[in-house]
Amino acid sequence: MRRPPRKHTSTRTPSVHLLQLYSACLLLASVLEFAPTFCLAFISTTSARTTVGHSRSSLLPSHAHSSSNNNNNSNDNSIRLNKVFKATHSRREADALIDSGRIAVNGQPVHQKGGFKVKPFIDKVSLDGVVIKGWEAMNGLTKTNHATSRRNDNKKSGKNSVSTTSTTSTTKTFEYIKYWKPRGITCTTDRSIPTNIIDDLIQRRGCHPQHRIYPVGRLDKDTSGLILLTSDGRLPNSALRGKFKQPKVYQVLVDRPIQPNDLQQLRTGVVITTVAQRDGNRGKPLTAPTLPCRVDRIPQTKRRGVVMTLVEGRNRQIRKMMAALGYSVVQLHRVQFMGITLQPLKQEGTWKTLDHKEMTLVRNVLDQAATAVDAQ
Repeated sequence: MRRPPRKHTSTRTPSVHLLQLYSACLLLASVLEFAPTFCLAFISTTSARTTVGHSRSSLLPSHAHSSSNNNNNSNDNSIRLNKVFKATHSRREADALIDSGRIAVNGQPVHQKGGFKVKPFIDKVSLDGVVIKGWEAMNGLTKTNHATSRRNDNKKSGKNSVSTTSTTSTTKTFEYIKYWKPRGITCTTDRSIPTNIIDDLIQRRGCHPQHRIYPVGRLDKDTSGLILLTSDGRLPNSALRGKFKQPKVYQVLVDRPIQPNDLQQLRTGVVITTVAQRDGNRGKPLTAPTLPCRVDRIPQTKRRGVVMTLVEGRNRQIRKMMAALGYSVVQLHRVQFMGITLQPLKQEGTWKTLDHKEMTLVRNVLDQAATAVDAQ
């Protein structure tokens, strides 16, 4: 008969249990004593790592950070990257260069062509590793007026912000030409079009600009008269857009006598449909009355001729206004724009650089538009 198992009994004495309990209490006390110190040390270490990381990121070029910070800063005077190449490339050609990855800003390749901006006299822009020089001047900026603009803006805002536009118009670095455009010439810089205005000026008229020039606005292929060409990219925006659009004066000859009620209709406004077109992109059709304009008869034209002064610039506007009233335009000739006339040009196909008085008109237009931007 087997004996029942013996119950396990500890051979340790009560004194041993008391000793173990005492040791546990000491351990717990030490943990509680050093816990605050440990937490503070942990927090300090974490903060130090965060500070180091922030310091390292702040050493990176500004364009290595998120582009949204670059594009949404409304208080700096940055300009679009594609404008750096305006002396040698069209906007679409510059965008293609950026898209190809050949452009770098502060040593960092840029692929974001839409809206990427650079800061004049701060950022270094390079093409295939070669730094582009003088692009600030080609955009009407100098170190003097750039610094003055920043100081004036800082005084107004009370903080370290930068004005978006300098009101001091720099025109010495640009070219300004007026040309009596013949009928049959197309106001485009696309050299693949045989009748483009650039080849007409350079190859046929003996004009040899030092920089890339382009027309300020456009005249229809069948329209003759005054067209301005410039290397100054500010002028088209200043003269043709916004509330400071400059007046354009045309001589118009139609196929039959213009009736008095139609003459008044031309003055008050005619409903036409036009489609805006810019850089080869067609917008949505707009059906709306034209703005009021000045219309005066031309003597000795058997009531078929008028002088029209427009501020609007809708596509083929005069031709469509006349067509809406049942007239067909026989001749359309522009004689004045921005206060600049064809004088002293004697015949179509001739050109000249703007003189001192004409340049004063140009500077007034640029200053007026720049002041409006700074006031926003």
